[in-house]
Amino acid sequence: MFNYALTMPVGDILLKVVIEGLAAGFIAVAFAMLFSVPKRYLPYVYLGGAITKALRTLLFTGFNMDVAIATFIACCVSSLLFVYVAPKLGTPRPVFTVASIIPLVPGMDAYTALLAMYKVIETGQQEISLYSYLIIEHGMRCIAILLAICLGIAVPPLFFYRYRHGGM
Repeated sequence: MFNYALTMPVGDILLKVVIEGLAAGFIAVAFAMLFSVPKRYLPYVYLGGAITKALRTLLFTGFNMDVAIATFIACCVSSLLFVYVAPKLGTPRPVFTVASIIPLVPGMDAYTALLAMYKVIETGQQEISLYSYLIIEHGMRCIAILLAICLGIAVPPLFFYRYRHGGM
């Protein structure tokens, strides 16, 4: 089902993972600052964003895994990491997880799908088949990644918080 063979030289993969991880950490911190996350938590947000994006890049680029599955796994790891860390810091888990997954949002796919929709409206019947393909391909990938993000953040804590309030 999956081809886990490395698709690029190992050095190139590691360089890409490190660069994207470092950049994603800055994006996560910037988003956290927009929502007034206290300064003392920003290093944790940085690490969460960097780890999440680096893991997705490693799985997607290095092991040729589907981007939605790689996103789901990366979000699960991020969520599980902060299930452990957040209570130790006395802070709700979403303070960290929401900002950490922002670098995974599929901006280019959404942009490409919307641009193709605009082109269909603008050109009419002339090149509708090409643009329809772009709308479907990028739109479905965008939806799959967003679903993977939602499930990856929401599902793992259910296993740890099930009995927290005296449930069965």
